Amino acid sequence: MQLPVVIIAAGVASRLKPYSEESPKCLMELEPGVTILDFILSRLGDINPNRVLIVTRPKFRGMLEERVKGRVEVVETDIDDFGNLYSVNLALKRLGAESFLLLMSDHIYEKSMIEEVLSSGRKAAFTVCLDRKPSQTDAEEGLKIVLKEQGVAYTDKKTLPRHGIDTGVILCGEKARTYVEKTIESLGPNATISEALNLASKDGEVDYVDVTGILWKDIDTPEDLVRGREVYWQILRKENKTESGLVSTYLIKPFSTRVSTRFYRSLDGEPLVMTLFSLIVALAAGFLLAFKESLLGGLLVGLAILLSEVAGELVNLYGRENWRLQVSSLLDRLSDLAIVTGFSLPLLSLGDNVFLLTILAVANIMLVSYVAQGLNNAGSNVRVLRKIPATRDVLLFTVLFTSVVSLQFYGLYYLAVAPFFYLVFSLALIIKNKKGEAERERVKRAPKPEITVEKGEITKRIEILISSSLKLALSLLFLHMITPSVTDITLVALDDLVLKSDHLMSASLLIISIYFGYRILMSLKFLIDIVTKRLVIVLRVSEFTLRHMLVDLLYILLAVILWIYLPPQLRLVPYIGENLARLGALAIFVFFILIFYDVAKLLYKTFGDLYRKIIERLTEKIREGESSEHA
Repeated sequence: MQLPVVIIAAGVASRLKPYSEESPKCLMELEPGVTILDFILSRLGDINPNRVLIVTRPKFRGMLEERVKGRVEVVETDIDDFGNLYSVNLALKRLGAESFLLLMSDHIYEKSMIEEVLSSGRKAAFTVCLDRKPSQTDAEEGLKIVLKEQGVAYTDKKTLPRHGIDTGVILCGEKARTYVEKTIESLGPNATISEALNLASKDGEVDYVDVTGILWKDIDTPEDLVRGREVYWQILRKENKTESGLVSTYLIKPFSTRVSTRFYRSLDGEPLVMTLFSLIVALAAGFLLAFKESLLGGLLVGLAILLSEVAGELVNLYGRENWRLQVSSLLDRLSDLAIVTGFSLPLLSLGDNVFLLTILAVANIMLVSYVAQGLNNAGSNVRVLRKIPATRDVLLFTVLFTSVVSLQFYGLYYLAVAPFFYLVFSLALIIKNKKGEAERERVKRAPKPEITVEKGEITKRIEILISSSLKLALSLLFLHMITPSVTDITLVALDDLVLKSDHLMSASLLIISIYFGYRILMSLKFLIDIVTKRLVIVLRVSEFTLRHMLVDLLYILLAVILWIYLPPQLRLVPYIGENLARLGALAIFVFFILIFYDVAKLLYKTFGDLYRKIIERLTEKIREGESSEHA
């Protein structure tokens, strides 16, 4: 979608003084040589805008023109005192009656935020990007978005952040010009974007796109700039995680992105050196595997996978120049060839069938990589293919795993067969794209005729909660009372299979607990939504953030209950009970850790700024105490 972009950079940045007296905020650096404006312009590369206009004050025009070197049209303001909507109006005088993308010059964000709003298909005069889970500081400072049943009700900086805040990326439709001009006419040059949004919202012409979870930062103060530089590196690291296979996404990327970002920040060199180093490790791995040193060879395969990911990420960080991408791809293919050939050679003595499997394995790992690269270059959405366990990273991990556990024949068989499923799906994707097929759009409304239920939803949920709790308690009491009378009765005895009444009672107990427990859990989640609306007033964070926290805490409580209750019941299952109990305990433990990590991360993101302020105040109190003692 090619459309013009307007960037407003005409604010005085009073809270960044003295740093903003000689330089506009957008020319402050996130890393040496990379300004906020550079980073914003890099976000626009994939959408290829037909024009980019930046509005600034006269004293900064020369600095901006020197920086952008003709890539951007610089629009100069003609008065001293004005609101941010006046800057938008100045840019509109240069544009025709067309849609445009409006960006703030002091916001940084992931590329996916722009992709989300442009692909949303919204037709309103304004489409804002809504973050439902901002930090407490961002929620206090940002423009709050208040939602109604359809679209945005109004915006206000001073209201409570019930539904979230605007992120500074706004898609402006053809009707936007009308509302901008009306607001300027009514309120004068000091009118704000928020006031234009409120005027349009009265006509139902403000929509939103939920971008919760996408990293971004508004930079208004020196502390924000420090934090923004941290977020900048987090964005670069996160964007390097895209378009990866299953093994890469869940096992490799969490480590490789940290390594590549650290290398990029601390070293200055050619990123292809890391690709060459990865090839050397892959050659060594193939050599060791060929001479049946499977354990060490397998471990070197793992190191080669990690280094290959790091090398690819470094190429992205340094800039995706075509020649670097081609060299990196060629060296990776040589690495694949060395590893799979070395892995296969010791198995050739097993017969002619192994020779055929070896040819297929070598051919398939090459085909998978080239097919993926070709589809990606053609603009096809290959995300669905990344979920098939036959991508390059999965195949190399198969070599690693089967070498370490000495099951190389099964690994070779997987390498020879599994990629065919990937190739079949790729062919289906090509045919679908050729036909231009699109998924049927689902109609999001209640089925007709709509039935009016007199009972309120809150009343209904409370009734379900109470009745399900009572039924669960009575059922457990009943089973507990009859257990002594029916214990240890043999129901079925077939050779080694013996089914006793204890097993039936245990299964009944488990089914009853799951059924009523689910109804109770769903009712509690609904009531949490009600509670969050009251807690917003106290904690001053968005409803979405509070709901996420409370639901996570509910899941933690559920995990604790399951930890105590489930394993003993699973142990009663014939023959496999002990293994099931251990597997269940492990699954509950993993679930608990993931939810605990999620809520801890959310608490830190939401209240991290408040935590740092408390630490700073404590530090000041301690210093004051030391000063008074010395005095």
